Amino acid sequence: MAQDKADLVLHDGRVFGHPECDSVAVGASRIMAYGSFNELKSLVGPSTHLIRLNGRTVAPGFIDCHLHFMEGAAAATGASVRRCRTLGDLFAALRLAAGRTPPGNWLRAFGCDEALIAERRGPTRAELDQAAPRNPVRLRHQTLHASWLNSRAIAALGLESPDFHPPEGVWLDRAADGRLSGFVAGLEQWLSDRLPLVTAAELEARARNFSRELAAGGITAFTDATVRNGPDQIAALARMVGSGAIRQRAGVMLGENFIDAASEARRIVDASGLRLAGVKFMDVARARPERLARDLGRALSLGLDAAFHATELDEIDAALTAVHRIRKEMNPRLAAGTVCRVEHGGVIPPDYPEAIARMGVWVVTNPGFLHYRAAKYAADPGLTPYRYRARGLLEAGVELAAATDAPVTPPRPLTAIAAAVTRRGAEGEELAPAEALPVATAFELFSNRAARLSRLAAGEITPGYLADLIVLSADPMAVAPAELANLPIDLTIIGGKVVYERGRPAIAQSDTANLYSP
Repeated sequence: MAQDKADLVLHDGRVFGHPECDSVAVGASRIMAYGSFNELKSLVGPSTHLIRLNGRTVAPGFIDCHLHFMEGAAAATGASVRRCRTLGDLFAALRLAAGRTPPGNWLRAFGCDEALIAERRGPTRAELDQAAPRNPVRLRHQTLHASWLNSRAIAALGLESPDFHPPEGVWLDRAADGRLSGFVAGLEQWLSDRLPLVTAAELEARARNFSRELAAGGITAFTDATVRNGPDQIAALARMVGSGAIRQRAGVMLGENFIDAASEARRIVDASGLRLAGVKFMDVARARPERLARDLGRALSLGLDAAFHATELDEIDAALTAVHRIRKEMNPRLAAGTVCRVEHGGVIPPDYPEAIARMGVWVVTNPGFLHYRAAKYAADPGLTPYRYRARGLLEAGVELAAATDAPVTPPRPLTAIAAAVTRRGAEGEELAPAEALPVATAFELFSNRAARLSRLAAGEITPGYLADLIVLSADPMAVAPAELANLPIDLTIIGGKVVYERGRPAIAQSDTANLYSP
């Protein structure tokens, strides 16, 4: 029997995508109706919660198609050096963090990128020793693909021991004297596995905090695209969803090395409310083409989407070659309903958009990179017109969605949307203005387009769709594009329940809290 009274009505405001309306009614976790408040009053019953918008705008919640949840949760608990733009600032931040860390305990920091540092280099081992002489230090690169270590960390991990044999593909940088410089790449999971264990209670606390950070950014659903995800990692996420530590609708990709565990992964997600979002392929340019195509075929035949990490042109070439090859060799019925997707698409030259569109490959772009990393991209003007393209891809017919890639950039879709509209960096650098999008289209990258890719009935204010909504302090269509990034999110609603309210402490959030209009 259909529900005849609403659980929640947001009224006297603006409805994104429906300028003639001022109210939205929600029931049984879904949107019941939108219209004028007078039209919806018949849906108000004795148990209906009323939230007066007072001119604010209700819009679809944001769907982040590619982030790294546990990495983001861990990074949020360490020292952030993301804003440091000189080595002096970096060392000052590390000294402050060391002062708060007991001697001998690991100091974990995140967010350094030598391309964004004025000196155009990262810290040396000796400099890290000076900044934190009493602690082993792991300073993670902003891309999550490398770390800097000080001498205490190197000794604790045994990296200079004669018995240490680095895993295949690892780069241990060395100084002129032959000693390790402290910079290591390709060793991230190995390092994480050897740092002190975190208790289950701490993991859950981290998850709750990061989920709240996502909600503060208006994110109501996400896909975890971590290539290291196997059954154990998926089970950990499932526990977080089951405990309520993760409030968002969550999808998770299976790492390419765990395709044989797809059945086990499916059992876990089916019992938990997670979505199995596909298989993540990494280092595709270095993979043997035959093996990449074979593994792609295995993933598609299991009914799984395939996502290729591709920030550079050789990676896009490798991904498209594999897709083309398997489409020729494989019975189309075996891959029915699956999607191949390029993650990032950092450089897409002319002619490629048409080829991508013909193959039906999605691109999950990161317009927020333009804001946070513009200084790096501006240093290579020859590639600027092809960086994180948007308008050119859509005009060619490419299926396009967006993601923050948190914690590589903060989980703030509005910042990414503003960058997609203005094509400007944090310091005002302009990058490929011809690729700029209208505001409404930029919103679609994190709403209805992202929902289609994620197979969610969300991303639109439409009856029957999931009541995953945000309330913005002003109409995004009316503010200056450059101000979109600073537009406050007052409320985040998932399944008709308020999970975040700006200015309200997390401890005050409750599924049963009565939220009445003043």
